[in-house]
Order: sequence, then C-alpha cells, then structure tokens
Amino acid sequence: MFNLAFLFSLIKRAFGVGLLALNYLSYGLMIKLAADPSLSAFERIIYPALIWLIGWVFVIAGIYLAGPELVAKMKDLFLIFKNKIINTKDDKQT
Repeated sequence: MFNLAFLFSLIKRAFGVGLLALNYLSYGLMIKLAADPSLSAFERIIYPALIWLIGWVFVIAGIYLAGPELVAKMKDLFLIFKNKIINTKDDKQT
C-alpha cells in the first residue's frame, strides 16, 4: 500500500499548487471589484488591495507547500515557453 508520509507529501504539494492557482485567479477578482460601479471609490481601492495582499500570502504558502523542486520545475517550463515565444517573434521580424 501507500506510505503515509508519501501520501501526506502528495496532498501537501497538491494544496500548494492549488494556492498558487488561487493567486492567479485572484487577479480577475481584483479587476472585477475595481470596476464595480456599485462600490464607493474607497471600497474600489481597499478591496483589491486586500485581495492583492492575500494573493501574496497564497504565493508564499503555495511555494512553501509545493516544495522548491516543483517550483523550480515550473520555472524551467516557463523559461522554455518564454524562449519559444521570443524566438518565434524574432524569426517573424527577420
């Protein structure tokens, strides 16, 4: 069967990745609140700022829980993707 420590590690990493995904989803909520005409000007500034701070808590907790290996792998994949896009754009310009 499964080792209990291994199962706990997988759940912890999945929760960390979930927190990282919630951080990205929070940006849409910030935009919605900033553009909501039913809120006062003060509320349109404060609510997105609070969500931004909570998003940073999600990032820090997500990185801690996901583990440095997983975050490094995600960074490597992002760099490969970015380099492909930059090379594609450079090829079209020349």
